[in-house]
Parts: sequence; structure tokens; C-alpha cells
Amino acid sequence: MNRTAVIILTILAGSLISRSQQFSQFSEGLIGSIKPRGWLKEYLHRQASGLTGHPEAIDYPYNTCLWAGEIERKNESPYAKDWWRYEQTAYYTDGLLRLGYLLDNDTLIHKGERGIEHTIANAAPDGRLGNSKIESLWPMAVFFRAMQAAFEVSGDSVIPYALERNYLSLSPEMLTGGRRHILNLEGMLWTYGKTRNPRLLEMAEEAYNRGGFELDAEAAASDSPIHMHGVTYAEMLKIPMLLYAYTGNSRYLSLALNAQRKLERDHMLPDGVYSSAEFTLGRDIDNAHETCDIIDYTWSLGHFLQVTGNGEWADRIERAISNAAPGAVTKDFKSLQYFSSPNQLIATGTSDNNEFKRGSTWMAYRPVHETECCAGNVNRIMPAFASRLWMRGRNGSFVAALYAPNTTTFTIGHTEVTVDEQTSYPFSDKITFRISTDSPVDFPLSLRIPQWCSSPQLKINGRKTAVTPGSDSFITIDRTFRNGDVITLVLPMETRICEAHGGGFYVERGPLLYSYAIPQIKTEDNTVYNNMCGKHSANPDFRCWNITPAGPYNYAIDPDLIKKPLKVKTSSKATAAAYPFDLTAAPVSISLPVRRIEWEIGPDGLNPNLPEPGKARVLPGTETITLVPYGCTELRLTVFPSVTLPDNSRSGRTSLPESRE
Repeated sequence: MNRTAVIILTILAGSLISRSQQFSQFSEGLIGSIKPRGWLKEYLHRQASGLTGHPEAIDYPYNTCLWAGEIERKNESPYAKDWWRYEQTAYYTDGLLRLGYLLDNDTLIHKGERGIEHTIANAAPDGRLGNSKIESLWPMAVFFRAMQAAFEVSGDSVIPYALERNYLSLSPEMLTGGRRHILNLEGMLWTYGKTRNPRLLEMAEEAYNRGGFELDAEAAASDSPIHMHGVTYAEMLKIPMLLYAYTGNSRYLSLALNAQRKLERDHMLPDGVYSSAEFTLGRDIDNAHETCDIIDYTWSLGHFLQVTGNGEWADRIERAISNAAPGAVTKDFKSLQYFSSPNQLIATGTSDNNEFKRGSTWMAYRPVHETECCAGNVNRIMPAFASRLWMRGRNGSFVAALYAPNTTTFTIGHTEVTVDEQTSYPFSDKITFRISTDSPVDFPLSLRIPQWCSSPQLKINGRKTAVTPGSDSFITIDRTFRNGDVITLVLPMETRICEAHGGGFYVERGPLLYSYAIPQIKTEDNTVYNNMCGKHSANPDFRCWNITPAGPYNYAIDPDLIKKPLKVKTSSKATAAAYPFDLTAAPVSISLPVRRIEWEIGPDGLNPNLPEPGKARVLPGTETITLVPYGCTELRLTVFPSVTLPDNSRSGRTSLPESRE
């Protein structure tokens, strides 16, 4: 199919979503017209040459046929469920397929689409999709997302109608009869939007209102904290929001918003992702989160953004994607952590400080992990983000929902329009949109003003324009656009010192969190761990690492030292580099005055807990250290101990005007 046809079909698909989700403000579906540029393109290329493009490196079950046949069960942990290998390869398929579409990589596209074609061609007589031997309905809910991506690009009606037959073979009882079965409502509602079969919507509402699953209406409506499996929380979070999108029932909206409010209130960590190892753990900085949580949470927040049209959800997505996501992988995308944390003073095969699998491999950077889900799900994170950079508004607008360098092409009537988004955001505050079109064309262009930005600036063809974002955090430029038009948006970033839950401080600037990159020694870990059940990387370029500190890390913040704005330094040389997450190419750094305290890794080799404020002995003298974006680091100190007792008069966040060198 030629590119123009793909674009037209993609826009038509987006319009269909807008009509069917009649209570949604935005709709996605533009992945076929988005082409990453700059740092985002480099990230995705590293991903393609890294874990996504080398299933032999992440071993079983990724070195199998995936969904293009039956996956033999082998090399799994004794407690592994029979459906795990299908869940895990569904994650991987969704990631590699979206990556293929974004990079025009035919090899990845063919590999992903082959599984979809096989799954549809081998449906059961009643329409049921997936391996009939697997008792869980959850893997199909995961695989649906790859099928959705394929439809967004091709517009192939076979996909929604195959899904319709699949969902009609189910019943409300089946959708609540197993853990995570209720998550099939995501695909069921999407399919209803395409086929308009009322039975699908009826079944979705009936199943949800039956309750009995972990984050059902009763649990979502209460004010009580929820302690549950983190991935399940993130996945179930979106279901009432999607029900609101298709029904307009405000009860569903309230349930979704309250469940999200509790998750953030009770479990959120500074890097934008909630604690979960593997159950939600609270807000103490010593907790970690699963890499699966990064994608599952931001995916659900993408639905929050689409349905409500409120930019606050995009702010949250960008925080997690800009910090937690690159912080959980090596910069060549050849190893990942299963658990990661804002503070990582050591990362080895025995350094996991969480109670779950304490002292095991789960916080080490490795291509192969004991449980395989994160090695599959990590491949979804950045492609899913990139596929939602642009959305369609109900008013016909094109919405710059998330910011990153890219070029997007769409059609208005019979006119093709290309928007070249030139930026190094989130490492800089300037975003330039250049319009290319064969003839003048009218359309609304909506731009998001992040809630952290207090003084946005806008120019249209060099002329200053007033910026007054609405309550949804968006501004809309509704005009006749001509070839060569230039819109420049500047989002000045303040440097803030924030107080963490339970004490300690961290530094943020715009959507980025800043960390001290602890000097490190990185050695290959060739230990054969029993918990790997024989799994290992079959590619010598993909290694397991032991990373230990090679310099001091026992730094603390003394508020009395910070008498003036922190110095922010931007490097023009680094900004021009293709990949700002490389530590040596960090485009922005912040100077921070600190004191040293008595605090060290203990003989158990685990990450030590953050000292209580004012409790650690302070050593003589002061120093100034350099902070870099969180995603540039592997070993890192992000939340600094405090040398003073907590001050109850502080609001928790102190804004400082920045000073540049």
C-alpha cells in the first residue's frame, strides 16, 4: 500500500474512533503518519538494533514463532503459568510491530503481522482467537493492541470483524471468571466502536458491573489505599475510563479518576511511576517499580488523555517516559532491569533490596530475566509513546499531545499537510512546528501547555501571540495555514528542589528529574543463576552486568547551603548530539552544593535505605556536584538525604529561578 493511501486510511480510522467514542475529546490512530526524528529516532534505532531486533539475546519465549504458531513450553520457572509465554510474546509483538511502522522497518513489520495473520486464520469455529489450550483470556487482551496498531496503519476491516467474533464468543461470566479477564473490555469496546454491534457494549457494561475483580467499582470508589499487583492496577485503571468514553455515564469517569488519585497519593515515586515490586508498596523512596509498570501505566494514562482531553495526563506520561523509561535500560538498549528505582547505588546479580526476590538478579541490567514479562514489555514503551504524539480532536483539530522531534503528515479534505516538529524537548524548552502544504488549508492546531510551565511564549511566523491555555491545558490556533508557516512554542523550565515523601530532596526541571550519576565500574556477570532455569543470552554482544560504585555517593542536601538559584548549564555541543541519554552527551546539567554524610552500602551488598532526615552524621566540608537527566544514568542518586530534620512549614516544593552559565 502506498504511503498516501496509508495516511488517508489512518485519518479515516481516527475519524471513526472520534465518532464511536462520542464522549472522548481526542482520538489516536495516527501511527502510520508519524515519523520520529532527532533523539527519538535514535532511541528507536538503538531499540531495533538492541533487544527488539535480537530475540536470541532475550531467549525464551522470544526466540520462538511468537503468535505465528504454538509456543513450546520450556526453560520456565517452576511457578510459571501456562499462559505466560503468550502474554509475554504478545507484549513483544506489539512493541516490535509499532517500532517497525515508526521506522519503516519491513523485517519487524512482517514478523509482527505474520502472527496477526496466523491468529485470525486459525480462529476457532465460534470465532475465538488465540491458543485454545491456554486457560487465561489475558494474553488475547494484550495481543489485541498489536492488532489495533495493524488496523491503524492498514485499515483492514478483517481485523475488527475477527475481534468481534472473538468477543461474541465470550460471556460476562467468563470476563469476570479469571484474574485480568476483565481487561478484555479494552479490546471489546474498541471493536464496538468499529462494528457498532450493541451486544459488545452491553456485555462490557454487564461484566464490569458484576465486579469481583481486584480493581472493581467498589475498590475504585473507596478512599482506602489499595495494595495489589502493580501491573494489574495499571491495566485495570483504564477500564472505567473507556466505559465512560462509550457510554457517557459519569459514574465510570468518577471511578477512573478516583482510582488514579489513590494510586498517585499512596504509591507515586519521583520518577513518574508508582512503586510496585511486585505489589504496590507505598511512597518510600527505597521502593522500586517493575519495568512493565512504566508502559502499562503510561498506556492507561494515554486513554485518560484521549477521553478527557486534559493535558495533565500528557504531563504525567512525559514524566515517566523521560525519566523512568530510559533509566531502566542500558543506553544501547541491550540490557534492562526488571525492577528499577530512583536511587540505585549498586546494580548487581545480588543487589535487589526489595522484599520480593531480595538479594536476587531482579535489579541488575540483563537481557534475560527470571520472569520474562519485562523483557517483552520494555519493547512497547517508546513506540507506544511515539504513536500517540499526535491525536485528533472532536472539533477536527490536530493535537500535539506529547512533545518529541517528529514529522507528521495528514490530509484535510484533499490537501496533504506535513508538520515538521523540530525540537530537542524535553532537554530544551523550544518547539518549532514548520508547515508544508501545496495549498492554503484551514484547520485547528492544538498545542499543550504543561502545567509546570508558568510563562509559555508563542510566535506565529515571528509575531508574538498571546498564550491563554484553557482549563484543559491546551491552546488552539485556528487559522488558514500556508506553506512555510512557522509556529514557535517556548516552554520556560524552572528548576525546583522538591521534598520527597518521608524526607530527602530531589531536583526537577520541566518534565525531567535530575540525578547524580555515581561513578561506576561495569563488569560482565557470567554467573549461572539457578533462577534463570537455563535461559541465557545467545548473543555475546548482549551482556549481563554487575555495576558497582567507583566513587563517592554519600551526598546529602543541606537547605542552608542553597542561598541562591542553582546553576543550569546547557551544552550546545551535547544538544546537537543525536542521543542525549548518553551520559557524555548530557545536554543539560545542574550544579548542586552538597555535604557528605556517613552512609554506605552494607556488607549484604544491597541498596541501602535512605537515612532518616537529620539522623546521619555529617562530615566536614562542602562540595558542588553535577546533576544530569535521570535517563542518562545507571547507578544514580536522585533523592538526596537531608542533613536537617523535616520542616513542617515547607509546602513540599520550592521553586527557584534558574541561572545559566
